[in-house]
Amino acid sequence: MVTTLGVYMFVRRKIWVLLPLMAGLGACASSDARYPSLAMRPFETAPPAAAPEPPAEPTRPLAGPAALAELAARAVAANEAFTSQQPAASRLARAAFGQPVESDARARALVAMADLAARRGATSAVLAELDRLAADSAITFAPAQEIEATRSRVLILVQGQDAAMARLWEEMGQ
Repeated sequence: MVTTLGVYMFVRRKIWVLLPLMAGLGACASSDARYPSLAMRPFETAPPAAAPEPPAEPTRPLAGPAALAELAARAVAANEAFTSQQPAASRLARAAFGQPVESDARARALVAMADLAARRGATSAVLAELDRLAADSAITFAPAQEIEATRSRVLILVQGQDAAMARLWEEMGQ
């Protein structure tokens, strides 16, 4: 049972423990002048700085016509290499249709498909570079009409290569 005397003794014991701590806390509140003043400083009351002037000359495109023509030529050359290997790969894919996985015909067809994938990778690399240029021009607000036009032409080549490879995989029975 809790009595008033028991509560009083409990609180009295706690007070004797807390009293030195409270005295120590009071010592922390000194009036030293070591702390900075809260008064307004000169830079807080100064008038705002003038806005910077916009650049005088317009932003130039990130890639000139010569660079874009070189990228387009690389994509066309990679596409021509792809289309030159496509008939042989198609022949090998048809020969591998229905063959077991460990057959020589299937192995030759898989090697031909890997070669085609490498040719497609060369075209995709050009597309990736054009994507990077388009992203950079969007960030810097540079004109990007020529980049987007070249990118569209290369994207059509890559999509055609993707469709051709899908047809070859179907011919092979995958």
